[in-house]
Amino acid sequence: MKTITRRSFVAAASAPGLLRAAGRARRCVIVGAGLAGLAAALELKKAGWAVTVVEARGRLGGRVFSHRFPQAPGLVSELGAEWIGESHARMIALCKEMDLPLQTHRFGTWLLRDGVVRGPSEWKYSAEAESAYRKFEKEYRSYGRKEKETLDRYDWWAWLARLGVPEDDLRVRDLIDSTDFGESIRHVSAYAAAAEYFESSAANEMDYKITGGNSRLIEAMAARLDGASIVTGAVVEEIRERGGEVTVKAGARTFAADACICTVPATMLRSVRFDPPLSARQAEAAGTLQYARIIKNSVLFASRFWKAEDFSIASDATAHFYFHSTQKQEGEPGILCSYAIGDKADVLASAGAARRQLTITRDLEAVDPAASSLAWSIASYAWQRDPFTRGAYAVYRPGQWFDVRPRLARPHGKVLFAGEHLADWQGFMEGAVVTGEAAARALIK
Repeated sequence: MKTITRRSFVAAASAPGLLRAAGRARRCVIVGAGLAGLAAALELKKAGWAVTVVEARGRLGGRVFSHRFPQAPGLVSELGAEWIGESHARMIALCKEMDLPLQTHRFGTWLLRDGVVRGPSEWKYSAEAESAYRKFEKEYRSYGRKEKETLDRYDWWAWLARLGVPEDDLRVRDLIDSTDFGESIRHVSAYAAAAEYFESSAANEMDYKITGGNSRLIEAMAARLDGASIVTGAVVEEIRERGGEVTVKAGARTFAADACICTVPATMLRSVRFDPPLSARQAEAAGTLQYARIIKNSVLFASRFWKAEDFSIASDATAHFYFHSTQKQEGEPGILCSYAIGDKADVLASAGAARRQLTITRDLEAVDPAASSLAWSIASYAWQRDPFTRGAYAVYRPGQWFDVRPRLARPHGKVLFAGEHLADWQGFMEGAVVTGEAAARALIK
């Protein structure tokens, strides 16, 4: 019997429905100009379709959002999507197609607990925890559908505890693993976590970024869409299907087409009127799926006191996780990103910029006592407060992966759905691109 992986399951679950929904439509309205929407638009344009992209923001790119400080314009960091993984074949190919070079963006992991800093070689999980984890990894590789559905009913913390991982190791795992999901591992499906770690690259897909900023990909894709209609600042209020035609309403404007690809996050589906309405089960799924609370804080420092190019540090402090954002970028100043999740993200989001900078840099004084005095500026973005996403990316809680995700992926008449929340590579740029292209190909066929 073929082993079902997270990757193959999603493809198998979503593709047949999309193919059945496909017709011979030649016009398509795409809701959302993030990676999923732009990828779908490019695929349709290449096939000769007339494409209209409708975006609520005043800019393109959605959750891809590069930043430069006025004080150091030669340096770039990401306030949105960060990593391209070794296994992200489509993103790697797309960057090559757009002539956008990738650079290594991998890290060692320092640990800051109780005010003490330990380097990557100075801390490790207990022998008991390692043994239990590796034994489970081996068992997981033989799991079939039934075992994975059982695993999905547990949260990652509870499952690791069930395996016999000691409590202190669980606390460290929560500090580190929670950064992958945007919430404590007490809220994350054990299946989603196991698939993340056992079906990924050695660096858990934290391998590369685009030289010069990930927003360069958005700019390149938009340039290739020359001739397509892209409307920004237009919040979609209604998607209606009547007589074989789909009408998308955004304020006073109306866009008609033969099909629609809707790439908005599940959190925003609740704000769109569908006529005919979504099924009760699909609407319930949209109302159930939560998105991660993440705040990214780029802090510009006068000098790179952390020394190591691959510096990152997981901490029990409010700032949570720091990593070096300016690897291979020239100059003495440098940028560390504080990446805080869950309740910590809400605490930092509630603070003013000056207080937030002080909180983040003060904790770094354990690395270098001069850290606070070296800080020049801060740029922050709290994705849980973003009005167009209400979170950073989808978080599949216990019992949701094999239930909620397939319901959200189901086409609604001539409306197809795409976005990272539906992807096998969920939470990554790869997932957005793959689902956008898949929806477009379903229409083309």
